[in-house]
Order: sequence, then C-alpha cells, then structure tokens
Amino acid sequence: MTHKQWEAASSEVLDAIRCFVDGLRSAPCLKVWTNKEEIDAKKQNDESLFAHFQSLGVVKQVQTLHQPDQLQHQSAVYKQDDMTKLESTLLDHYKGDDRQQILHQIIYPILKYLHQCYAALDTIESSLPPSSTIEAKNQLPNSKRKNAAPPPLGMLSLNDYVNVACLLEFAISISLVPALEFPYLYQLQLNPYKNSVSKNSNNTAVQLPTATSHTTTMARKRIQALPKPLAGRISKTALTWGSTYAAKMHDSLYTIMKEYNHSSPNNTTEDMGTIAPQQLYDVYGAYQSYIEVTSLATSIGHLVLLDRFRPMLLPRHLNDIYLGLLFAERLRWVLLGLEKNMLPKLKKELLSLLFIRRGRHMEKLTCCELQRLERALLFASMKFDSSFFAKLNCTDLSELARTIDHREAALACRTLLSGGAIMNNIEQSSTNPSIPPWLRMRLGKFLTALAQDNLQSVVDVFVAYARGHGGNNEGDENGGNNVGGEIMTGAAARLAHALCAKPAGATSEHNCTPFLEKICNQLVEFLVEEGQQHITKSRKAENYELVRSRSSAAMSLTLWSTIGQLSLDIFLATFVRNLASGLYPVEDLNRSKHDAIQSMAAIGAMLSTVPSSLDPSTKKKLNAMLDSPLSVLSNSKQCSYPITLLDQILRLASFFFEDMESTASKLVVPLGTNDIFDDASFLNVAVMTIIQTVQVMTRVGFEGKIQYDAVAYALLRAVSVNTLDRDGYAFERVNSTQTGELHSPCYFVEKSDNYSCGDIMKGVEKRAKLLVHRVVVPLSRTIDETPGDIEDTDAWMRIVPSSLFRLALQLHFSNLTQRGARSKHAPYDDEEDGLRVASTPLLALLCEECSPALLLGGDDEAENGVLKTLGLILESGAALLGEAQGSDSQSEHCVELLSTASIVLSLLVAILELGAEKRSEDGELILQSMMPSLRTLSCGDVQSADLSSLVAELAEMASHAMALIAARNEVVPEESVPKPRVAAADKSDIELIVDHITEAERELESSQPPLRAKGVVTLRHIARSLADSGVSHASKESLIIEVDSVKTSNGSKEQLVLLARTLARICLNALADAESYVYLASIHTLVAISDVCPSEIITLLGSVVSKGTLHVTVLTDGAREIPVEMSFAPEQRIKGVEALIFVMRRRGGGAFLNGPSLLETMLFGQRKLATSHGGATQDLSQLIQVQTHDYFQQSRDDGDDVDASTRLGTGGPVFSCEEGDLLRSAAINLVCELVSTLHPAVIAQYCHALVRLALDALQLESSRPVRRSAALLCRELYACVMREETTDEETEKKAASSSMAIAMVCAGEDKLVSALTRCITATDVDTDDSAAVKGKTRLVDPATQSRSNESLEMRGELDTIFQMAKVLAKSMEREAKDPVVEAVRKALSESI
Repeated sequence: MTHKQWEAASSEVLDAIRCFVDGLRSAPCLKVWTNKEEIDAKKQNDESLFAHFQSLGVVKQVQTLHQPDQLQHQSAVYKQDDMTKLESTLLDHYKGDDRQQILHQIIYPILKYLHQCYAALDTIESSLPPSSTIEAKNQLPNSKRKNAAPPPLGMLSLNDYVNVACLLEFAISISLVPALEFPYLYQLQLNPYKNSVSKNSNNTAVQLPTATSHTTTMARKRIQALPKPLAGRISKTALTWGSTYAAKMHDSLYTIMKEYNHSSPNNTTEDMGTIAPQQLYDVYGAYQSYIEVTSLATSIGHLVLLDRFRPMLLPRHLNDIYLGLLFAERLRWVLLGLEKNMLPKLKKELLSLLFIRRGRHMEKLTCCELQRLERALLFASMKFDSSFFAKLNCTDLSELARTIDHREAALACRTLLSGGAIMNNIEQSSTNPSIPPWLRMRLGKFLTALAQDNLQSVVDVFVAYARGHGGNNEGDENGGNNVGGEIMTGAAARLAHALCAKPAGATSEHNCTPFLEKICNQLVEFLVEEGQQHITKSRKAENYELVRSRSSAAMSLTLWSTIGQLSLDIFLATFVRNLASGLYPVEDLNRSKHDAIQSMAAIGAMLSTVPSSLDPSTKKKLNAMLDSPLSVLSNSKQCSYPITLLDQILRLASFFFEDMESTASKLVVPLGTNDIFDDASFLNVAVMTIIQTVQVMTRVGFEGKIQYDAVAYALLRAVSVNTLDRDGYAFERVNSTQTGELHSPCYFVEKSDNYSCGDIMKGVEKRAKLLVHRVVVPLSRTIDETPGDIEDTDAWMRIVPSSLFRLALQLHFSNLTQRGARSKHAPYDDEEDGLRVASTPLLALLCEECSPALLLGGDDEAENGVLKTLGLILESGAALLGEAQGSDSQSEHCVELLSTASIVLSLLVAILELGAEKRSEDGELILQSMMPSLRTLSCGDVQSADLSSLVAELAEMASHAMALIAARNEVVPEESVPKPRVAAADKSDIELIVDHITEAERELESSQPPLRAKGVVTLRHIARSLADSGVSHASKESLIIEVDSVKTSNGSKEQLVLLARTLARICLNALADAESYVYLASIHTLVAISDVCPSEIITLLGSVVSKGTLHVTVLTDGAREIPVEMSFAPEQRIKGVEALIFVMRRRGGGAFLNGPSLLETMLFGQRKLATSHGGATQDLSQLIQVQTHDYFQQSRDDGDDVDASTRLGTGGPVFSCEEGDLLRSAAINLVCELVSTLHPAVIAQYCHALVRLALDALQLESSRPVRRSAALLCRELYACVMREETTDEETEKKAASSSMAIAMVCAGEDKLVSALTRCITATDVDTDDSAAVKGKTRLVDPATQSRSNESLEMRGELDTIFQMAKVLAKSMEREAKDPVVEAVRKALSESI
C-alpha cells in the first residue's frame, strides 16, 4: 500500500475510535440518573453496552476496517453437537459477556489496526528522501518563511490523541482494573501446587467465591490520577463499569455452576466424561484470563512504543503493560500446576474442549508478538511450558522500532511497587488492599535483572528520587533536594540488601556470583567516571568544588550500602581488585582495563564519599583495602609484593611532582586552561586522594594497632624503598592509539632490571618532599586558617603530622639503638632498613617546614604531644643503655642520644615539678607509660667509663621523675594521712627542716605507694636544697621561688653533717621498700646527700656495705640529737653498693679524695660474709644451671646477636638462694668501679690485693655472681693498664711509667691469665668424676666465660706492655737485692 492509502486507513481507524468514545459518552447504561423516574426508566430500558455499540454501528465499522483471523466467532467454527452441556453453558456465558465482546470485537481490532497503519507510515516516512520544498524554503529570507517543514504522514490532532488515550484507559479499566479489584476472577490467587484437586478425584463440585460486594476501589483510585483532558472526555461511570460488570458476570457464572451442580448431583461422567467440574472451571478461568491479558498487553504495548504515541501514552501505560505481562506469566504458572494435577487421560479430554482449541489458536497467533514485546520492554519472562500453549518456535523476533531504556523500566516497577499493583485479597477485608507476595517477589527479580545490566538507572529511580510515606518527600529537610537525606540513605540500604541477598541454594556467601561480579564492575565504572570528573574540574579551577548531582549522590550511597552487604572476600577479590587494577605491575598493557590515573582518581572519588558513620563490617573492609598488600588484592604473579594502595598512589603522585621550591605549598596548584594534559592536574587529584586515604585510615583504624601511629607508619612505608623499587618498576606514560581519551594512559611497568642506589634515594627524597610540601604543610595551614576549635572529625589533620614526626624520630634513634618500629607495625623483615633510610630526609623536612606546635602538640590537649615526644626519646635512651650493658662500646652517636635524653629528663622533671598536679586521663597514661624507660635509666648499668658520668646523671634524674610520677597516683581518702605541719614563726630554720624530714619519714611509712613516692620526692628536695645552697637563705632577688621549698639558714658544719646523716638514715631505711621507684629514688637521694658531705656520707655508706650495721647520731623532732643503731638486710646493703657506685660516677675525677679510703674499706674493712642458706645443693645448682642455659640459648636460637650479647653482659637471672653471694658480688663490683675511676698510680698501690682477690674468687669460689664480678675485676684491671698507657701517649710523655703493669706482674698476673683461660675452656668446673672445689658445686656460667674472654682479649692487646713490665720487674727485683744500689739509695735519702 502507498502512504496515501495508509493515511486513509489511519483516518478510518481514528473515526472508529472517535465513534467508540462518543458511544461511551452516550451509552444509557453509563449515564448517571438523578431522579427516581429516570432510574426506573433505566431499569426498564437497560440495554447492554455492547448492544449499544452495535446500534451505533461501531462494531460493523470495526469489522469493515479489519477482521483478524483469530477473532472469527466461536459458534461458527465449531458445531454445537461437539460440545458437552457444561461447555455449551460456558460458551453461552461468554457470548453474553459484554466486557469480553467489547474487548475482542472492538478494542483489540482497533488497537491492532491502528498500530499497523502508523507503523507502516513511520516506515514509509523514514525512507522518503529529503523534500526539495524544504530546501527551497530554507533559502528564502526569514520574513517569507512559513512552515518550513511539512506535516508528518498521518499526523494526529490533539483530539485524536485524547480519543486514543480514552480508548486505552477504557480498555485497561475493563481488563486489568477488574483483575486488581477481584483477583480471584482471573485465577491470580489460585495456587494449584498448594491447594489442588486430587488426580484421582473426578467428582469434586465447583467451589468458587462470590463477589458479594461489587466494589470499585481500584477503579476509583486510578480515576484520581486521570489526566484532565481524559477526565473531561470519559466519565467516571464508564471507567468503573468494567469492575462492576465483571463482578456481575462472575456472580452469574456462579449461579450457572451452582445450578449445574444441583442438576448433576452425582457428577456422573455421562455429560462431563471424566473431567471434574472444579478442574474444568479452574482451567477455563485461567485460560480465558491469560488470553485476555496477553492480548491487551501486546495491543497496547506495540502501539505506545511507536514514536507518535510514545511521549503522550507510554509514561502512563508502561506499568499497565508490565502488569499485564506479569499476570500472563502468573497464569502460565497456574495452568502448568493445573496440568500437573491431572491424569494424562483427563488432560487429553480437556485439550479437546472448544475454548481450549480456540485459545490455543489465538495464543499461537500472538505468541511471537508477545515475545517481541517482552524483548522491547527488557522483560525476560519465566518459561512455564504447558500443553495448553502452542509450542511455537518464533524465528522472526526482530526488535521494535524503539525499545525502552532501563530507567523507564525501573520507573514502571516503582509505580507498581508504590501502589500500581495493589489488589484486593479475598482472605482480607477489601479496605486493606496490598501487593501479593508473588507479585512483589517477581518485581524484585525483574529489578535485579535491570540492575545487573544498568545499575545506574535503578539507583536513579529508587534512591535518587526516593519518596517518603505517602509518595512524597516527607522527612527530607530540603523539600526533596537533600542529597544525603534519610530517605535516600534508607532507600540505598534497602536496594543494597536486595542486590546482595544470598541466592536460594547458594552454598556459601563468600563465592562471588556472576550477578555480584557485574554489580561490582558497574560500581567501579561509576567511580572511574566520578574520578574523571575530578580531573576535569581540577583543570579548570584552582579551588574547585565538585557539585554532585542527586543521581551521583544516590549512586555513592548505594555503593557504600552495597559494600556493607558484601563479604570481605568478595569485596577484596572482585571490587577492590577491579578498582585498583591500574596500579598493579603489568607486563601486557592491553590486559589492564583501567590505567593508573583512572584507578587513582576512582579510589579518590570513592574515599571522598565515605559516610560519616560506618558499621564495624564496613570499617573492617576499608581497613583490609587500605592495609592489605597488592598480593592479596590481585591474583597476578607480578603483584606478589608487600606494597599497598597508598604506596602506589604516592609513587604515582611523585611521578607528576616537580620540585619547585619557589612555589608555595598548596593543596591544589593553579593550572593553565589551555594545557589539557597538564600533569599538575593529575598531581592535584593524587594529592587529594592521599589526603582522603589518610583521613579514612584514621577513621577506620587498624586492628591491634594504635590508630594514628599505624597511619604514620603507613605514610612512612609509602615514602621508603620497597621491593618493586629495587626491581626497577616505575610509572610510565604510554602513547595511546585510541581516540577520544582524555589523557595518555599511565602504567606501572618494569623500566629496567635494577635501579642504582642514587636513583632509589632520589625517589625517596622526592616522595618525602611531596608528602611534606603537598600534604602535611597545607593541612597545617588549613588548621591555622580555621576559626575556632577544629572539629573532632578533622582532628587527624593535626594528630597525623605529630605521629609521623615521632615515628621518624624513633626510627632515627633506632639507627643507634638497633630497635626500630618493626616489632609494632612492620609485617616484613626487609622493611626495617628502608624505613630507617626514609626517616632521615622526612625528619629533616618536617623540622624545617612544620611549626613546633604542629609536630609536638597533636592531641586534644597540646601537652600530650610533648609528653609523647619526651617518652619516645626516653625509650630510645633506655634501649641504648639496655643494649650497652656489659659492653664497653661508646660512640659519638651514643653520647648524642644520651645527652638528648638528659635534656629531655630535665624538661620532664620541670614539667612534673612545676606543671599541673593532674592532667587529662590520656596525659596521665602517657606519664605512666614512661615508667619502664625511667626504671632502666635509673639503674644506669653501663660498663663504659666514658659514659659513666653521663649515665649517673641520667639515673638520678630518672629516679626523681619516677617518684614524681608515682606520687601523682590516686590516694585512698579513707586512710588517715598526716597533714603537713604549719611553719611556726618561733621555730628556727633547722627545726623547720627537721619537721619536713619528719613529715617525709611519716609518708614513707604509709601503705600507699603514692604517699611513699611523695616522701622520697620531699627528701630529694631537701637534699638538693642543701647541696645547692648549703644552710643559707635564698636570695630575695630570686625570680623563681619553689612553692613549699625547704627554708634554710646559715648554720654550722656540724648541723649540716647531722642533717645529712638524718636524711641518709631515712633513705637507707627506704631501700627496703618493694616499689622500684621508691628505692631507686632513695639510692639517688643518697647520691645527692653525698654532694653535701661527701666524706661523711661515703664513709657512712662504706660502713653500711662492709659491716651491715650503723651507729650514728641524727636529728629528731625539735632538732634534738639522738644516737641510733641500725642493722641492714643484704638487700639494703646491695642497694647501698649501687648508691656508692653512682656516687663515684658522679664525682668523676674528684673521686681521688674519698676513693682510696673506700677502696681500703671494701678490701680490708668488711667482715666475713657467709653464703646464704649454706650454699646451693647439687640438685639446686643443676636446676639453676639448666634455667640459665635456657636463658642464654633463647637469644642464640632467635639469631639476635645483639640480644645475645646483652644477655651475656647482664649475667642472666639471679635466684633467691644467691642473695648473700650477690652482696659479695656487689662489693667486688664497687671495687671494679673504683678501679675504673681512680688513677692507675693509686690502683697500683693495691694491685697485689686486687689480683689476689680476683684470683681467689676465680679459683676458690663456686658462686656465679662472685665469679662474674671477679672476671669483671680482671677486665677492669687490664683496662686500667691500657688507660695508663694511652694517657701517657696522649700527654706525649717520652717514656711511660707502666706502674700498673709492673704492679700486676709483681702480683702474679700470669696466674690470673691461667685462671681466666681455665674459666673460658670450662676446665675449672665440676665433672662427673670430680668436684672443682671441695664441698661446693661449680657449674659452667656463660656470663663468667664472656667477661673472662673480654679480659683475655684486652690482655692480648697489652702483651707487649706486660713483657716489658716483666723485664722491668725483674730488674727492680735485682736492684732491690743489690747492696750497692741499696747503699746509694740510702746515701741519697740522707743527703736530702
């Protein structure tokens, strides 16, 4: 046909539609009568609606237009003789159903022919060449142009559109709306799988509900949303007629079936064969309903998808079409269930019935049209193959001219779920309609399929424009424009829950299904697009702010809700692996879907939208994403490296970073608008991604790690060298052959086999500069520019820099202490060296570029950052002392660290003395955490003579700091605590000092450790005040006066001695305290007292150590002098030895005044000390031997040489049975300290006794501590010889005196060498056959062997000196025996 003929045909169809609509308006049965006479007249002359259309000639007009084959009438096709009585009854009922007749004889043919006409016109019009008339008119001037384009073929007027819309609305009102009003009329609520007729039951009477209430709820609800043009053209009565008439015809059928049951009471097979009436009725109702809804859906669907009708009709009727398709699918499922409940013979008889044969014929003609419509609507129907349907293989399934998009399909689903699919339930009240579960589940499955193909569309519909209760935006504070509103958040959570629901029959939730994989890929693509927008915006503006659309915000909310629902394995293996694919090392560039820039920007876009509140599961996933190495995130062999996303992002940023010192540090660098491929734009986005990564890391924390310390460690690790750097991997730009790309791709590839050390160090410095200049410094300026207090959520901006500074400082000191951060954070052994290398440039940059306030004050209270830094330095100093025990190692770096620790200790003491009495809870915890380091510093155990003075100073301050910290602890208020006395005006200064001393003594007797610590602090203050000013007034011009300080006055030397003795007595008693900070502080208070009266206190302490008793005169209340007698336990005497050692170290070169007398006291003045418990038994000695061996073997098994050396130097564990031996060992240690302190000429005078002491201890003693000290004494003696020789060389003496070497040779040094050799070779210990010392047990001691070995090594260095000393000693011996020499000497002495 030509287009003229098709236009004429379309006009005829439109005329028929107009006549039909006019007939609806003029139908008497659809008019509303007002008075009683008119109502009575209507009842008398009530004609059917179909008869009315017949009288108007509408039916004939339609038949003239088109007579489809499938609509040839029922009774003319089949003979009446072929039908049973019930079948004939059902056919008569069908003929009398006006609703069915109007649908099949008027509406379906009109819609089919209308679609046929305009589909042909659209095809003809698209194939016509451009009109020359249009081109000619386009050449005319504007004033002469009229209707430049001709009207389309078959153009419809507005009236025609309204008539077509009225026809569709009426068709739906008499077909789908009754199905919603009375679902049981269409068998939509029938479940043959649950309530089915038995296969063997042939005599079941028909049971069907009655439409007792002819409601029109669904129809009236639909009328409320009727457009105004339609409301004026078609009456409400016409739109409710279908529901009331369908109920009326159902009641009529109910009456017929009821009469049939009465006429055949036994339900014999004479009329029905073997088919039960209930089965026949169910099949009849379901099959008729299926033919009706499929015909309606295909007729309306094909029409509204045409371009002419799509804009006006598709938005309103798309959900109706979907509803028809869903009803058809449900009815196929019902018919399949009914078929399964029948015996094969019954099924064959049923298929031979008239309405089945007619329906199969119609279904065969519409099958392909139905499948084409489903494909155009993106609807994949579920296949329920049944014998009731023709098994037609449709080969011609060409697409319609235009299909709908996913967003339109999602909108239709939302309309159905929000009320468009509500239907009455026969089991519930008609006033409470709802969507049946089967329909809701099927819509959910359809939406899931849509999301699998296009998640963005589903999110736009169900999240971006989600509605509150009642279909509005209730609860949205900004009237629907609230991007992060509760409505959108809730909708995103519901959508994510539906998307990630575990499929039925799934064995594990950790297995990624193809559906979840597609969802994750779509989310990644969304992030890639968002990242590209970030890059584009950064090119155009310096301080850009990305304005996000509502759709983008909804997609982000859905993203985070979906992440919360995914399992950790799927999240890492599918989502993160795809997201970060561009950052992996690659060999084949074509394998990577995204390049490094895209992955980096996508990660930044993801982290920039992290919700303000995260559930623990999401935090754990983000933690795993940011902390896991790429070897976990990728299954590629090239990714088996311990590198994280932050490592790669920082390296990518440094790839675009140019070191321009003249450029100020900014978060975003201004760009040139013409330079589209400017690398600075990528750098801007990379820097923002790093900042967002750090922010998220501080929020999610790290499992088992301190939050900010772990973040600082991650940043430092990103700066440091890793395995990929050593293997020559780096980022590189690739020239792309693809068009339309916004930037040249960048990949992480292997550029060379190995980089040089210089290139690696340049990379470290570049990354450090980038981190400081572009991240840390701009953030610090942001803090300074922020008015008022910074929010808690942004506290990371000031805490992370201070944590990074402390970590870099710790690693810097770890180069000295050999103790890095690996034990706390590093999971890989090869990271430690790289971290130390990176800490050096990073520490320098932080100190140079950042303010002290930023580096030190990083917590809620500024002082906490200072305390953490102090504690870090003290910990490093304590670690150095712990490793230096027993060794003589000394270097410039050690002095540097210990000097720094000394300054820090003085600052800490000042803070504790003059600062607040109580700090925040975190501050107090930081102070308590310093106690282990302070305890190590207080012991001051170092064997280096050069460090002894510095270590003694550290020990005194550390002990004082320990006592001050301990005194800050809480005190039980119930305990009766003595109140300090009020100073009386009539008391002398000495009496006031004694009162303070008495008060401190009472506090030391308290059961509460804080009070005892306070007492020790008071004693320290008194001792220090006496040492600093003697007994004199403080100057009135002093700028700083200590509160509650001791007030002193001029006094005699005797009073000062009495005060010193009184303080010493109390401190000696405090040495028995079990708390380490009490007795350590007491030790160093004794040291401070010795500065006041060194001769008196050193002699007193020497008497305590040597005798164990003390008889002394002290001051008591009222400054009265009283004699006291004291005895001390071995433990106190041992601590007294430690006090003497610190006294000697503090006095340094001044020890020569009191050193010799103390040495004589130790050598000759002490009483005999028996071994505790009579010595150790054989079994106990063996037990000690085993445990000591395990202690030393542990470090060797671990392969830690430093730890092994430390254990050997310290000597290992000491057991309670060795306490008496430990006292003798302590006395020898004091002798060792004196040997290392006094001048070699002084020591030479006592050399015979010292060598004899060491030799006897090594040969005769079985005690481990004593033998260790003896070996140490040997080492110090040889060290004294070396010190004498080196001192003489430094002073450029022409000849060394070698008095110490000669004295040792004369004392039998060769025997000492033999004893040391036997100790090393373990030939002087017990064997199975004999005992080394009669009546005692001596076993191998590694610590003694280690010290003996050190002595012999030193002896080897002095071998030449001792050979010369032997010669000189023999010469001196000969001279002493020569009478001539003796006479000359005597003459010389007499002459003088």
